[in-house]
Formats: sequence, structure tokens, C-alpha cells
Amino acid sequence: METIPKADCEKIGFFKKTHGVFGELVIEYEPQYEISIENADRFFVELDGLLVPFFVLEDGFRFKTENSAIITFDGVESEKYAKRMVGCSVFLFKNEIVVAPDELFDSELVDYLLIDEKLGEIGIIDQVDNYSGNIVFTMNYKGKEHLVPFNEDFLIEIDKSRKIIKLALPEGLFDE
Repeated sequence: METIPKADCEKIGFFKKTHGVFGELVIEYEPQYEISIENADRFFVELDGLLVPFFVLEDGFRFKTENSAIITFDGVESEKYAKRMVGCSVFLFKNEIVVAPDELFDSELVDYLLIDEKLGEIGIIDQVDNYSGNIVFTMNYKGKEHLVPFNEDFLIEIDKSRKIIKLALPEGLFDE
């Protein structure tokens, strides 16, 4: 049997306690792993020094607080079974860790050149605002101030060395 190499994984949190009597577990995690945890369908749990994969049931994940969530795994159907996992570390593969957009898109993007894949150069970003998780760039385009919404789905590339951000913006955003 092949084991999961710990060097390929990153610890994202631990199981704090059980929840209810049907095998649900409360995972406590660092905030930077929120997106990674939300998108994962499998976690590695450290049991007896080995990383064991556990698969999340469909609809078996929900957030509890800003740094905890409730998870139900396939095959973990009782509180007794789940209690064995309390205190255990939880891991994901390093290549499954997603960087949260808020960590990338703050004031460091001011003065970046915004390029749209169809329109080309739009202009320099004057201001970056975060409205409850909605990132908005303020910039001048053809002599007028524009608010440009940012969505991770729009992102094509960020070149930090050249201070360029390339997006695929929605049609009509700069129509007069």
C-alpha cells in the first residue's frame, strides 16, 4: 500500500470537536485556507503518523464561523467514530492550496497597468476598494473615471515584476 508523502502536503487545520451524533466534525483552520477548504472534496487526516484520505459527502460541508467549518465524511457515520479524529491534523496537497483573492488584490495593485484581452491597455489603477469581498478598481479610461469590478474568473495573468494585470472583462463595461 502506498502512503501519502507528508512533504507533498500542507497542514491546513485540525479537528476541534465532533458535531451532533452522526459523525460530523468541526475543523478549525487558518483564514488563508478558506477557499482551499471550501473547494476540497477530500482531506488527508493524520492518523497514527500516516495521512489517510477522507472524502466529503455531497452537501457535507458548511461554514460555522470565520475560521471553522462542519464536515461530514463518507464512511464516518457515528459520533464514536468521529471522536477518534478529534485533535488530528488535517492536510491538503500543496498544489491544491488556493491563494485567497483578498491576499493579492489590495493596495499593492495601485499603479498597475490594467489590460483587457480584447480592448488592450485600459489604464493605470488609481485605487483598489474592497466592498464586502467585492474588489473594485478605480481608474481613468479615455479621460473619464471608471469603476472596474474584479472577479477571479476575469483574471488572465498578473505580472508583478512589470506591474501589469490582464483581465477578460465583460462586454460593454467601457461603452459610452
